[in-house]
Amino acid sequence: MASPRRRFRVRDFLERKGVTLESPDDRLTMEDTLMEGDFFHQELRRGLFLHLSDAMEARAFTASSHVQEGLSCIFFLDGEVGLKIGDRHFAFDGCRNGTVEGTAIMSARPDSFERQSHGAQRLRHLVVSASPEWLDLEGLQGHAGTGSAHHLFSGHLASQRWRLTPRAIELVGQLTNAPELTPALRNLYLEARTIELVGEALSALLRTDIDNKVGDALTQQDLIRLKRARDFIEANLMAALSVEMIGREAGINPSGLQRLFRLAEGMSVFGYVRKLRLEQAFTALQAGEMTIPEASLFAGYSSPANFSTAFRHRFGVSPRTTRRGK
Repeated sequence: MASPRRRFRVRDFLERKGVTLESPDDRLTMEDTLMEGDFFHQELRRGLFLHLSDAMEARAFTASSHVQEGLSCIFFLDGEVGLKIGDRHFAFDGCRNGTVEGTAIMSARPDSFERQSHGAQRLRHLVVSASPEWLDLEGLQGHAGTGSAHHLFSGHLASQRWRLTPRAIELVGQLTNAPELTPALRNLYLEARTIELVGEALSALLRTDIDNKVGDALTQQDLIRLKRARDFIEANLMAALSVEMIGREAGINPSGLQRLFRLAEGMSVFGYVRKLRLEQAFTALQAGEMTIPEASLFAGYSSPANFSTAFRHRFGVSPRTTRRGK
């Protein structure tokens, strides 16, 4: 994302309220540079914040302040940084072994915050922060269920780390390399993708629980059939699919296929198909490749009003706004 380059000196850190600074370099002066690069921080919606940085850190330092309550989803692309929140330590190493990971941390109350940089390095990262009020408004806490997602919302400084899906990696890329847009369209662009990224994070945690349950409840043959069914659906998403057709390709009868999808995806076969079609409709509207009625029918909604409701719930923005912003 294009943003003015900024240089942060020792003085700039210390002029911030509640911030203290330590460095192993005892010759450090107030005018010495700590980091320089591109930084972006904005409240996209009340209680929902996006922070992006692509900067060069000049030296090792430790900055201390305080963190507010809420959920933080953290994605490091380059650089090694240590965080300490309260008495918990977190280590981040961007794209270790070529794998992009996300970390979700839930702070139930304000607490001390310490950030440690180990030396000169390039730092690229993205942080989405959501207040408890925003999480309640979006109904996310109520859908946490049990397992990993429930654990994340259940206690102070609960955390989960997960490997990003291809879609989540795409969203991170779209946020860190946003196109030039008017301010109003830029805000919509960022908000829609940020909300989807939070949804991807919680889906990943819920999927971890589902995968654990599936591993216990399904045989290896069931898992093979499930993969065949998913692959066939994705390869034929625009075709007139039926449960019988998908079942034949997967080597399982229709009722057995429905059982697999309810266990593994938490929805019916056609609930899963509709979810994928809705995601493709979003992409097509954004690119101007479909009209709203066409996207509605493609996603499986005979009623444009129902399509609009489902679309807004999934992506945080209306179909009309998405197409207008292409």
